[in-house]
Amino acid sequence: QQVEKESDGRAKVVNMGPTEMGNPFLLVIITSAANQKNLEQLRQNNLKLADPRGLPEAEIKKIAAASKPIVCMTMSMHATEIGGAQMAPELVYDLLARKDAETQRILDNVVLLLIPSFNPDGEIMVTDWYNKYLGTEYEGSNLPWLYNKYVGHDNNRDALTMNTKESQYAGKVLFTDWKPEAYFDFHHMGSYGARIFYPPYAEPVRPLADPLVWREEAWYGGQMANKAEEAGLSGVMNNVRYSGWGHMGFHWITPFHNIAGMLTESASASLATPLTVPADRLQGGTRGLPKYEEQTTFPNPWPGGVWHLRDIVDRQKVSAWAALDLAARNKETVLENAYLKASRQTARGAEGKVKAYVIPINQHDPLTATRLVNKLLGQGVDVHRVAEAFTHEEKSYAAGSYVVSMAQPKMGVVRWLLGQTFYPDNTYTREANGTPIRPYDMSTDTMNEFMGVTADPVGTPVTAPMTLLAGLVAPAGTVAKGSNGYLLDGRLNDALHAVNLLLDKNVAVRRVDRPSGAARAGDFVVDAAAADALVTSTARSTGVDFAALSADLSAASHAVKRQRIAMYERYGGGNSDQGWTQFTLEQWGFPYHDIKDAELKAGNLNAKYDVI
Repeated sequence: QQVEKESDGRAKVVNMGPTEMGNPFLLVIITSAANQKNLEQLRQNNLKLADPRGLPEAEIKKIAAASKPIVCMTMSMHATEIGGAQMAPELVYDLLARKDAETQRILDNVVLLLIPSFNPDGEIMVTDWYNKYLGTEYEGSNLPWLYNKYVGHDNNRDALTMNTKESQYAGKVLFTDWKPEAYFDFHHMGSYGARIFYPPYAEPVRPLADPLVWREEAWYGGQMANKAEEAGLSGVMNNVRYSGWGHMGFHWITPFHNIAGMLTESASASLATPLTVPADRLQGGTRGLPKYEEQTTFPNPWPGGVWHLRDIVDRQKVSAWAALDLAARNKETVLENAYLKASRQTARGAEGKVKAYVIPINQHDPLTATRLVNKLLGQGVDVHRVAEAFTHEEKSYAAGSYVVSMAQPKMGVVRWLLGQTFYPDNTYTREANGTPIRPYDMSTDTMNEFMGVTADPVGTPVTAPMTLLAGLVAPAGTVAKGSNGYLLDGRLNDALHAVNLLLDKNVAVRRVDRPSGAARAGDFVVDAAAADALVTSTARSTGVDFAALSADLSAASHAVKRQRIAMYERYGGGNSDQGWTQFTLEQWGFPYHDIKDAELKAGNLNAKYDVI
């Protein structure tokens, strides 16, 4: 905020909202003062280049001529990987304080969207932990709990579903509000190999991104490596270790958004404490770098010695500056590529074997199907809703079903989130002796499979009348009261949330043990005495229908009793499974208690808990 005040109109700071722990999540927009005054028009221009459907080519050329490349950078998503968050203030300062021609060219020709800390909660935790033990035997150790309220290191895996607030903010910048031409995510890796990774990625590649994406990444990465060598910064590797088939984290899903999505990985120190790395401890043995020795993708090995946070910041800042400089010097090409990628991917999707995915509204859990649709909308994917029942390829679909066409710029996103996926088995994924090379957690990100939702691939275009969704779908449950209360469909995930909201208000709820009339085993019976206003608000907030129940199901059901749940929190780096479970319990309204080692060892747990 202070920088904004002193920037002569070249910096704008946007507080996108509170993090999961209530800290501000900041977006810093840096460009020339003239561009800042025209910022909304530049944003709208960019959105048209990212989705040029329906625009004549002559108009596209005019839009591109009046536009500026947009580059997004995010820092220290993993909070113990501190270099990015430490480098960002220096990058901002240089952009605003330097008066040379190169800096002015960047400000005139590029809009930088900088997220100076992707994980503010974790950044605060790590900094406080480091300072607490500075000068002690524990200096530089990692903090012993998750460095994000729920997901810890898994925040990068949250790009496809965007469960956490931080992911939602970044997703708005990348996938819907801005759609930048390039995205650069700053990370760290282990300490005993190369000093930094720049793009391009190694093999194998995940297919069906526009080829220009991979060419652009090699282009940017080559510029970064050149600038590092010019500055005398050794230990740079390209095209090594991190493959082009990645999990759908932020820097690996962006190529399928037609964004040159890249990461840098820096060798870690001991947080901010220097680390001595003897030459004989340096090693290769990773994808594309079998030995720690000179090769074309690693021409200048670091010789070993003392590794400082300063060394990390220098290499990261060179790469950030190089990316901005390339976009500034080649703005016409960068913007034309944005149009080409979008238009070519749309045509590719229209010509492909699968023309669309149909998501039936009548399936096991229609509310979760709607939740899936909202996740796709968060990715900026076009989804249509069909107004009337229709038949397609000899299958009937009810009114209200959804259609996701492949003939759209983000066809690659649709393909990998909804299409059946198999990790490749080839010479890039096996050693010479046939032993599989262990991948990251990246074999598949097929979201509908994870969520238990049917999404039917169809080989012909859907021609039924349909409407493009303009916003998130918010189902509101209906309410019809019977003489014996209400019946809730137990197959719905959201029914569990509804029941927990009712239990919070001491409403009696029963669960059906055996089928009886309209009731299935597993359905919930809500007491007729429940306050009308509570029932109505619960139906509205969860989307669950409260159906009229006339029959007495007392003999075919049992009373729902809340379990006393304990969540074990291990000490020693945290546990993402624990964090995700806590997130799930809280989202669905299940109360729980944290227990740590002392309480676990004390025993007599049955007196307080039913489930651990």
